Order: sequence, then structure tokens, then C-alpha cells
Amino acid sequence: MEVVELIYLVCFFLGLGFAFLSALMSGVFTGGAEAHVGAGHDIHATAGDTVHFPLLSPVVLAMFVSTFGGSGYIYKRVLGLDLIMHVGAAAATAIAIALAVAWLLLKIFQVAQGSSEAHVADLVGLEAEVITAIPADGLGEIAYNSKQARYNAPARTSDGKSLGPHTAVKIVRILSGTYIVEKVR
Repeated sequence: MEVVELIYLVCFFLGLGFAFLSALMSGVFTGGAEAHVGAGHDIHATAGDTVHFPLLSPVVLAMFVSTFGGSGYIYKRVLGLDLIMHVGAAAATAIAIALAVAWLLLKIFQVAQGSSEAHVADLVGLEAEVITAIPADGLGEIAYNSKQARYNAPARTSDGKSLGPHTAVKIVRILSGTYIVEKVR
């Protein structure tokens, strides 16, 4: 076996091993009940529905490495291409597959983020209920329903007055994760 074939096989099995280990650790094979979309990835969503998925994420890199190894081995061994041709073809195939996987993951995360998470613009004006009393100039907790789910959030009143539990309020703005509310009259 030539050195280049060994490199291809190492790349292929390294990428495959990473995929298997990732699946094992995320609970796919162990029946884990808790799955986190994007676990291990630095995925950011902004208020404008834009999800940023890093092109050099571990999954995309593993896809590149395993595709490079697998396709390179096929191009060399099965098709019998010369060194420059099989390395170039393997690199091109790996880039295409890695970019396709990155695009697919980005689309999946956009759909997940867009369908399950409430946006600030959707929450302002929404009615909520005080579940933990809000003291004067202090912080309490509210509960509200959005997109068929119930959420809790820290809250304070816009006028600095206290509100007791079970009081109906309206969300007037959100500042740094704290919901500013007014009593519904």
C-alpha cells in the first residue's frame, strides 16, 4: 500500500470515528432523552432571524476529512488516476460535500430557530401573568405564552411599583433579558 493510500484511509476513518463518537456522546445510540440542536457548535441567532453557522465547525471539518479520504482512495485505487488528479479530485469533492453539509445544517438551524423561539418584536405588547411578586424597584418573574409554549422570564415594572402574584401585565419592552411590564388596567 502506498503512503498516499494510507493517508486517505486514515482521513476516512478519522472522520468516520469523529461522527460515531459525536453520535455516541449526544445520545443517539444510548437513547439519551436530551438532545440539543447545535450542541458543540457556536451557533448564533440575531433578532433579524439570521442564524450564523460557522463554516469551520467540527462536523463540517470531519465531513471534509472523511470525504477527502474516502473519495481520494476511490479515485486512486478504483479509477487509477495519477497523483495530481486524484488529490485534486478528492479535495474538490471534499470541499463540495463539506459546503453542502454546512448549507444543510444552516437551513436546519434556521428552521428550528425560526419556529420555536419567540422574537422580541413578537413579545412586546403580549399579556403575561406575574408568578413571583415584583417588589418596588425590584425583580420578579412573569409567565407568558408564545407560539403554543409557556415561558418564564425575569421582570420589573416600568413605573417601579410593586405587583403581586397572579397580576395580569403587558410586556412593554425587553432590556438585556429583563422584561419590563405594566399592569393591565
